[in-house]
Amino acid sequence: MRCYFMRGGHIEAVEVLAGLSDDQAIAKTHALFSERKLLFEGFELWDRTRVLIRHPEPAAPSNVAAWPLHRDLRRAVGSVRPADSPHKPLPPLKPPPKA
Repeated sequence: MRCYFMRGGHIEAVEVLAGLSDDQAIAKTHALFSERKLLFEGFELWDRTRVLIRHPEPAAPSNVAAWPLHRDLRRAVGSVRPADSPHKPLPPLKPPPKA
């Protein structure tokens, strides 16, 4: 596992935490950050591709599946083409001219 110490939205330092359980790594990360909180604004603890904890937590979810974007799609599409206008099919493709 790796603990990334953040400042200004960028990684400024890294600590490798080997051989710890998730709970142990989280506790160790909090302890390391409390020693360095004057140097860094926050931290992220990762186990390969899995984030275990972020401090402070982001204001908005970073998981795209949790974003309510799908609710706004109908409005966005509706603003491009009014819902009451019929969709006109495209004309058939013409064959290429014979040489």
